[in-house]
Amino acid sequence: MQPKKKWEEPSAAYSSEPTPEAVSPAAEQLYESALKALARRPLSVRELERRLFKSCHDTAAVGRVVERLKTAGYLDDRKFAEDFLQSSVRRKAQGKAYLEQQLLSRGLDSAIVREALDKAYPTEVEQTLLQRAIERKLRSLPPPMDAKKLSRLYNHLLRSGFPSDLIRLELRQHVAMEVDSD
Repeated sequence: MQPKKKWEEPSAAYSSEPTPEAVSPAAEQLYESALKALARRPLSVRELERRLFKSCHDTAAVGRVVERLKTAGYLDDRKFAEDFLQSSVRRKAQGKAYLEQQLLSRGLDSAIVREALDKAYPTEVEQTLLQRAIERKLRSLPPPMDAKKLSRLYNHLLRSGFPSDLIRLELRQHVAMEVDSD
């Protein structure tokens, strides 16, 4: 009776992965840690590079991992910016300037940020979000609206990233509506 044939690893010719000679165990571990980080939450290219540099100081290895993730479609700054803006619009009323600052601080290119903001944030959307933010903040303020409360509301809206001229226009309309209803 002949002995049973043991299972062998498939040859590199049939595998889509790089050969074992091309990928070191450290590089594969780096790739897996990058995948785990991306599974937790979406990251921009720069954010992922920063995380990878904390565990590996080899610039070439980090670059190879990032390129591998880009070609696999797991890492895309344009898609990240669009998804970030969509979730921000749904979650909280924030202005264009605030969102632009958030995206730039995450290491995105300013051209990508501008393109994503123009696509996802037309002027009408910003005005609607501003109205929603004003109404929400007015619910938390007690009824007699004085200058101090109006100033607090204005500063809150500025910090949220809305343009000052649009804030003034909307506040004038809301104050005029309150005076008319009294």
